[in-house]
Amino acid sequence: MPKFFVGWLLGLAANAIALIVCWLLLSGFKLSFPIGFIVAVVLFGIFSAIFSWIVFRLLRGKGAAVVALTGLISTFLALLLTSVLSSGLDIDGVTTWVLATLIIWLLSVIIWFIPGPWRNERRERERARDDD
Repeated sequence: MPKFFVGWLLGLAANAIALIVCWLLLSGFKLSFPIGFIVAVVLFGIFSAIFSWIVFRLLRGKGAAVVALTGLISTFLALLLTSVLSSGLDIDGVTTWVLATLIIWLLSVIIWFIPGPWRNERRERERARDDD
C-alpha cells in the first residue's frame, strides 16, 4: 500500500478519534452515528488538509509564533465547514467551539509526536516546503 494512502487512512482514523473524544467530553458536541459520523470524518479530514495548507501558506513568512496558530485556525475552519455542510456534526455554544478546537488540535499534536509512517511523510513535506 502506498505511504500516502496509509498516511491518509491514519489521518482519518485520528480525526475520527478526535471527534469521538470531543463527543464524549463536551455536551454541546453532537455526532449522529453511523452515516453522519462517517461523512463528518471524511469532510473534516478534507477540510483540515486544505485549510492547513492554505493557512500555512498565508502565515509562513509571519514568524514562528504566528505559524504555530496554523493548526488552531485550520482546525476551527474545518470544524465550522463540516458542521455547516454535514448533518453528522452539530456544535452548540462558544465554549464548546473553543474546547473542541483545542482538543482536536491537541490530539493532532500528540499524534504527530507518535512514531509511525505519518511522521516520515510530514518531515519530507516540511523539507520540501523549506526548499521552496
